[in-house]
Amino acid sequence: MQIEIIRKDVEDRLKGMPDSLDNQIGLFFIVRVELLLHSCKLAEGEPYGDFLNYPFSHDKVWWEHYRKIYNVDFDYYPRGRIVYNKEKQHYILYYDVCIENEAEEMQSRFLATTCHMFRDDHYQCHKCNVGYVI
Repeated sequence: MQIEIIRKDVEDRLKGMPDSLDNQIGLFFIVRVELLLHSCKLAEGEPYGDFLNYPFSHDKVWWEHYRKIYNVDFDYYPRGRIVYNKEKQHYILYYDVCIENEAEEMQSRFLATTCHMFRDDHYQCHKCNVGYVI
């Protein structure tokens, strides 16, 4: 499994992003000016019905790697997830509505296989979730 911290700026939102995300599933956060991507190969994914999913939750990854750095809960910043549909043989990228541009850039990195994008209310940050309590 790999962990990547990628600087994000206006000119190149996902500078340092791998040229291809083919054969990868994972989860990610957009924190201030960084993309925090945690991914694994499909073969390391966890079966979940017709899907292969990254084996760890946002909550677990956040607590293990970022909680002490940012001092907020895992759902404070925008986030998303990339899964693979084994039956239909394509990727799905779920994302917080406020990071649609970043999600589109990530989608473009799937070169050999189709990747569909879906906004998902489950992935709402503190700005998008009107009921968020700090």
